[in-house]
Amino acid sequence: MNYPHQRRSSLSQKLKTQGLDGFLITAPVNVTYLTGFTGDASFYAALPKNNTLISDTRFEEQIKEECADLDAAIRGHSKTTLEAAAEVLTKAGVKSVGVEGNRITLGELEALKQLAPKITFVPVDGVVEAQRAVKDPGEVEKIREAVRAAERGFRMFAATLRETDTEKDLVDAIEGYVRRAGARGTSFPPIVAVGERGALPHAPPTSRQLGEGSKLLVDWGADMLYKSDITRTLKSPFGTSPSRRNKMERVGFDFDELYAVVLAAQDAAIATIRPGVKAKDVDAAARKVIANYKFKGGKHPDIKLGDYFTHGLGHGIGLEIHEAPKIRANSEDVLEAGMVVTIEPGIYLPGWGGIRIEDDILVTHDSCKLLTSLSRESAMLTAS
Repeated sequence: MNYPHQRRSSLSQKLKTQGLDGFLITAPVNVTYLTGFTGDASFYAALPKNNTLISDTRFEEQIKEECADLDAAIRGHSKTTLEAAAEVLTKAGVKSVGVEGNRITLGELEALKQLAPKITFVPVDGVVEAQRAVKDPGEVEKIREAVRAAERGFRMFAATLRETDTEKDLVDAIEGYVRRAGARGTSFPPIVAVGERGALPHAPPTSRQLGEGSKLLVDWGADMLYKSDITRTLKSPFGTSPSRRNKMERVGFDFDELYAVVLAAQDAAIATIRPGVKAKDVDAAARKVIANYKFKGGKHPDIKLGDYFTHGLGHGIGLEIHEAPKIRANSEDVLEAGMVVTIEPGIYLPGWGGIRIEDDILVTHDSCKLLTSLSRESAMLTAS
């Protein structure tokens, strides 16, 4: 199945409804989506009579391998990609051309206007991004591959944890294991937070050692061109006592109790996912569980857990780690079959730490499917 050809056809149909003669795609990720070309410094021109990939001699052979069905305008080193694009558009005789208003820079747009003064350039936002939100079967399989690579890497990582490993050591380790598992690299710089540092949702790695905390939060993913994004929060495999090793990691909050709350919130959100559901309603389902929770035995009566879930519930994933739809309280997005999203509730308590569970979910024609297979149960929260 030639999925890029189908994507280009869908884009052409959208352009007709907007009264444009053509569309110039300049964002590398959108060029890849529409053509299958994985290089950079290249544009894609959707034109009435032919579609053209505008690139340079460095990628000439690669283009023949990856997208032989496309016409290519190959520039020499003495010409810029913008100059080559202006020539292609002028030669095509188009009068009005859409450009990616949310991707192209002001300087690039002004340069195009000067290079092709007879063409009217019309900024159009989010056309390709909206199309990318619903994945075709080929994209879903590539995300599955990215999930499998991330999970293989994590299993190797978890089996090699040492008490003296620092957060920086662990970031380096999981990046290496994900590559050994077959990925190009990680989807983003991994987040590894020991003990109370888990209260920082995007904690940067430090010299804090694994043995200095009773828990470990790990957020990572694999880049297989398409991305995956997973978070697990582990009990220390060394049985570290918070009071013995780290006075900042206060005794008073029970890990298993809070973990169960986060897991219940994630389960509640996943149970709502199906086509036609508003993304903000999925967010609300998880947020309600956390906001309504009362600690066992009447402990912490002044703590409102809902105040400590401080970010949106999730986001789409694909060629980029953050795509449409947005799963958060103010989102206007509506779920459709074929979307792939993360669901990642969390609780972050300063001085104690944080718990986040994140999985990748495919919206199916009538429900949803969990793409990740790593256990979400607290019984598995060890290095084994």
